[in-house]
Amino acid sequence: MAGEYAAQSVKSASWVWGHELEAFQGQALELYGKWMHKYGPLFKIKAALFHSDIIVVGDHVAVQHIFANTFTYMKSPSLRTISANVVGKGIVWAEGEDHVFQRRLLTQAFSLETVKGMAGDIAECAEKLETTYTNLVLSNAGAFTLNIVPYTSYCTLDIIGRVAFGHDFKFGESVESREIITSLNHLSNVGSTFSGFLGVVVTRAFPLIVSLSLKYTQVQGRIKAITGMLAQRLIEDGSQARKGKDILSVLLRAQDKTCGLTKAQIIDNINTFIMAGHETTAAALNFALMHLARYPQTQQKLRDEIKQSMDAHSYDAIQKLEYLDAVTKETLRLFPSVPVTERVAMKDDVLPLVTPIRMRNGTFSSSFRVQKGQVFHIPLMIMNTNPKVWGEDAGEFKPERWLTPNVMRQSNELPHGWSNMTTFIDGPRRCIGYRVAVFEFKVILATLLRSLEFHSTETTVNIKVSLTLQPVVDGNCGVLPLRITLASHT
Repeated sequence: MAGEYAAQSVKSASWVWGHELEAFQGQALELYGKWMHKYGPLFKIKAALFHSDIIVVGDHVAVQHIFANTFTYMKSPSLRTISANVVGKGIVWAEGEDHVFQRRLLTQAFSLETVKGMAGDIAECAEKLETTYTNLVLSNAGAFTLNIVPYTSYCTLDIIGRVAFGHDFKFGESVESREIITSLNHLSNVGSTFSGFLGVVVTRAFPLIVSLSLKYTQVQGRIKAITGMLAQRLIEDGSQARKGKDILSVLLRAQDKTCGLTKAQIIDNINTFIMAGHETTAAALNFALMHLARYPQTQQKLRDEIKQSMDAHSYDAIQKLEYLDAVTKETLRLFPSVPVTERVAMKDDVLPLVTPIRMRNGTFSSSFRVQKGQVFHIPLMIMNTNPKVWGEDAGEFKPERWLTPNVMRQSNELPHGWSNMTTFIDGPRRCIGYRVAVFEFKVILATLLRSLEFHSTETTVNIKVSLTLQPVVDGNCGVLPLRITLASHT
């Protein structure tokens, strides 16, 4: 697809770093949004270190095609290398038939029936977080300001430990929980620096470089070492308990089957679910509380609905809370924990487009020819805030958009995916744990807001992409200070 019919290219690239360093240094995907506004939903950027150009695609029909055809569009070798280094070669890393096998095996651990059975454990962990905050408020004259990020992480780590592995992380009091949270925070901070950027682009240019002493890759390996040792213990402790429906039981049973999982694959999947199973939900909760603190009327409206509910913990009951559902969707729309993903074409193909794009020769095309080896960046966060899809107020936090008749477009005009959003990806690689994530998000939020009130501070909070979407204060990732008081009973 060379020559005059090629997609438009973003101008003024660095000779060494292309457009990638400039995009990395700004707010999360801010430049991607500006470029998409200028060049349309499919355009080309220069990659760093002389890698072939990258196609940025935000056209939802094209993205649906990419997500649906998982044997044609796979994760790039560099992305898989980083994934293997952080959590190993589990379901997130796997591609092709390997991924089909692992997903089919693990799906039973995330059935609706199984998720409903998690309600008690999720509620207990949420109440532990509520109690911790309440005690801090009461012991500090009725108001306390703190960084909420580690606390939400302790809570969601406790949840994944209990519902997936029958393991108690003790809300940050156990050695392994402190090590996991501390190492993950260190990885996020390194990942937000030039060293982190360099680690990603060098890994892409030289995939075997992970064996070298780059700071970013060293930190990645530390996390895997911590969770790997824990995984070994979980396997040993759970070797006799294989009749359950949780992830550990499913994995242990699979080891017994012909052509089943190896012990290394079981360990890597435990690593994967410990990390992905808590960090993404915690990130979404942080941004929800940040915005509810900024919009007190929205927070109070949600609190009123929660207090009217007799049971905000069971799966069926919490689905009936319409405003909580709207706040959940709006948070996940604006703040997808993984705001951008990457795919590489395994063969030549043609992408269908809902919006014709202007080609370099001035003509318009409703399709795009793909060459084998072409790398695509899919900016989920920008797709979720596209004004042409979500309206002129797409960048604003407005839960009411989900409840107001005729405000939302018809579903066939919206992206595919959970609630017509790309937050959880779509197709055969849709997040396998999305149902658990949404359920625990709602339970934790409902539990906190029934008795506590969250207030903004004067601190400037920026948002960066580093492993997941991160709040940043004074250059430090994983920092989000909020003032907490008891909620008024009026």
